[in-house]
Amino acid sequence: MLGIKIIKNIYIIGAGLAGLSASVHGIKKNYNINLFESSNLVGGRCRSFYEKKLGFEIDNGNHLVFSANTNFYELCKIIGSTDRLIKLPSDLKFYDLKKNIHWNLNIGNMSFINLLRNKMNLIPDTNMYDYFSILKFLFVGKNKTVTDIVGESRIFKTLWDPFTIAVMNTSSKKASAKVLSNVLKKTVFKGEKFCQIYQPLVNWNDAIIKPCVNFVNKNGFKINFKKILKKIEIINDYITKLHFNNQVINISKNDIVLFAIPPSNLLKILPMYNLPIKYNCIINIHFKLPIELKKSSYKIIGLINSYSHWLFIKDNYLSITISNADYLNDFNSDKMAELIWKEICSCLNINKPIPDYQVVKEKKATIEQSPTNFELVKRLNDLPRNLRISGDWTQTSLPCTIEGSILSGKKAVN
Repeated sequence: MLGIKIIKNIYIIGAGLAGLSASVHGIKKNYNINLFESSNLVGGRCRSFYEKKLGFEIDNGNHLVFSANTNFYELCKIIGSTDRLIKLPSDLKFYDLKKNIHWNLNIGNMSFINLLRNKMNLIPDTNMYDYFSILKFLFVGKNKTVTDIVGESRIFKTLWDPFTIAVMNTSSKKASAKVLSNVLKKTVFKGEKFCQIYQPLVNWNDAIIKPCVNFVNKNGFKINFKKILKKIEIINDYITKLHFNNQVINISKNDIVLFAIPPSNLLKILPMYNLPIKYNCIINIHFKLPIELKKSSYKIIGLINSYSHWLFIKDNYLSITISNADYLNDFNSDKMAELIWKEICSCLNINKPIPDYQVVKEKKATIEQSPTNFELVKRLNDLPRNLRISGDWTQTSLPCTIEGSILSGKKAVN
């Protein structure tokens, strides 16, 4: 068979970012892509949608993407969307609601050399020695939590705890210190060049989701919408059939089936596996932007001692992210919006009535990123021989982020 190029068929279940990444990288390898999505939307947590109440398109959620995230940028280069990104400096603005004070912290200047040279801005009421707690992340056991490592640090409440919640959507008492250590080693430890922040010029749909879909379509493939996978057939350790709500597809031994879905959905198809079942919520509240703020130079502000964690200032709306928000799941959305708006007014020093808003609750935004859950994922084996799994939750050395999603799809087709 020398000289004959075999085209491999890949059946991808799920058109979130992991599934789209797998499709793009699969096309680059000249694979035959078959992409299925149970809903009529693509992008998963990176999707954007038109909000009638506000009168414009908004992101479902907010994301911090660092310049160290090479797989993210590689995908953007492939799909031709790097011009739809903006790069923000690593110098972040913070606001302490309780003390009513602002400060700036350049996370790119927290390297060991800069600590020794005393060349970094400090959080109020701290000294240089407090920041040497970062060195504790150089050598971390796999079962340790962030609180185990730096819970006694004087900058725990003003730096380590909010940073952990922002990156891992998990409380410091439960978040894997090993995974946070990996993040620090790829960003802060390597310096400012790796700590800059990518944000979409317009929104995440424009920056990455729509270009991925266009890339798939331009290469002769399409997304099959409203295809709900009901069950699979397995014979001799190979998947042989995919049963959708309105179609049955035969699978050969040489084909690859890729599940790019959360563990809760995977368990419906493969209930015999022991997978994470604890998730954490993320709440995003989008407020129509008061005209007085349209010239603000700040794009992202971190909030301390508040319900709000991050304030994203967009062109036409303000967006608040509250991570690890299970405790607010049953809180009345209107009362929550009023409470958060008061925090925004305090942070931005404005006194305006609450504008139109929309509350978006992602009750299963990510798995709880604990050592226990990551260990469960690592033990996921004995799968059918032609089955692959992807999704941010499968990359146990990284937090459940855009970078993890993209990398998982790339690895699945490689």
